Amino acid sequence: MARHFPVCSTSDEFHFFPQLSSSVIDWSLWDDFSSGSVEQTTAAFGQWLRDLDGCDLAAETPADRIDIEMLKRVMSTLSEQLDLVAPQASQPTFYLTVLAIGLDEARQAGAPALQSRGEGVPEFLGAACRNLNAMPELFRDMGVDMARRLKSWLLRNGENGSWTAAASAALDTFEACLRRAAVSDRLLLPSDLYQRVAQRHMGCDMPIDEIAWHLDCEIREATDLLRRSAAELDPGSSWQEVLARQPCPAIPSGGAARFFENLIDELAGHCLQHGFFQCDLPSDFPVSVKGVPDFYSPVRGNAAYSLAATDPPSGGTFFFANRAIPADVRLLTAHETYPGHHLLDTHRWNSKRPVRRHIEFPIFYEGWASFSEELLFDTGFFSGPLDTLMIGKRRFWRAVRGRLDLALQTGERDIDGAIEHLVDLGRDPGPAEAMVKRYLLKPGYQLSYTIGRHRFRTLYRKYEDASDFVRTLMAAGEIGFDHL
Repeated sequence: MARHFPVCSTSDEFHFFPQLSSSVIDWSLWDDFSSGSVEQTTAAFGQWLRDLDGCDLAAETPADRIDIEMLKRVMSTLSEQLDLVAPQASQPTFYLTVLAIGLDEARQAGAPALQSRGEGVPEFLGAACRNLNAMPELFRDMGVDMARRLKSWLLRNGENGSWTAAASAALDTFEACLRRAAVSDRLLLPSDLYQRVAQRHMGCDMPIDEIAWHLDCEIREATDLLRRSAAELDPGSSWQEVLARQPCPAIPSGGAARFFENLIDELAGHCLQHGFFQCDLPSDFPVSVKGVPDFYSPVRGNAAYSLAATDPPSGGTFFFANRAIPADVRLLTAHETYPGHHLLDTHRWNSKRPVRRHIEFPIFYEGWASFSEELLFDTGFFSGPLDTLMIGKRRFWRAVRGRLDLALQTGERDIDGAIEHLVDLGRDPGPAEAMVKRYLLKPGYQLSYTIGRHRFRTLYRKYEDASDFVRTLMAAGEIGFDHL
């Protein structure tokens, strides 16, 4: 996997891939999505799945049985993603994301690595042009926009290497290729495939109508939370009006990065105080803070977290948007760092069971981070109607996004109707349009926040002690709710 797909396997941006890297990295290699490479990968997975099916599960330990099921699930999911969903055939933004992450990863490794990987950009983009044979017009246009942004970033951050001019020219050629290409009228997944993605690939493990029911329930619960907290803050005003009046925190003199670093330290201190982790975790596995590069805007939201596939891990990165700090910044930072993604990822990479270090599932990953915000209410970090208003807002929009993902893929709403729905709920037209386009690139992913949060909340009700719950959970790894 690391030889065929060195960027997708190293980065956690590509959530269906196991995270791993070669012991010796060949920086001249780029991910190979040719039909032959994909067929070779799925054939290997098919053989390994047959080998695993031949295991005598009764003779295995419970922990080994869980590892076997994790391996089977990740291989069958990735096989179906490559063969049936096939983003490598329809999404130019997929290749451009690989390109950006691959170059940034090499830049951090030093000038020789960047030079070697940079020299391979024209060949990588040339192969992308040959592989993209089923592009919807919308995806094509998103690719053109991202290619322009990436070229601008490249010229600013290419370290003036001799490869930069050739890579820039290759992006121009790639854009021209996209403009000439015939477009496909297939934008949505077939209904049976989307159901498969929602149930198995995302890990919801429930039929579409049950997923919709949970999302609708969450929208009602979050709306009630918003109304009650808004009534405490400003009786007589709607929750939308109260939210709109909440000021964004001013960026301090030390800059936005320093603001987030201080907030991460505060969150880590609270989690340590409540026994969520060992005292040396923040120093051994620090969080660095960086702005989100502009070229990511077509495919990434306001904030993100990433931890590179190194064993043992060296630390994670929190990416924030280079604009005004949002009013819910404390909850957002908790989601991405402590006790959210960073806490989960560092424990996963330190698992005593090697298989579990490399595998994550969307519903576990996003579900935990969403539920972890609420855990800070249970332990007293957040309190009062303003904090409640903010968590209500975040729960509401996650459920709306999930419901919209489902509505788009099942034909309940078209793109214009989805954008109009978001505008009716209070989003500005520009961000609403960008959101809907992003959902279409990753069918089913938006379901994982609310459905995962619901599954964790159900488990948590069985515990009386938050620290016991967190430590038990972190020790298990992302084994799936059926095993958890």
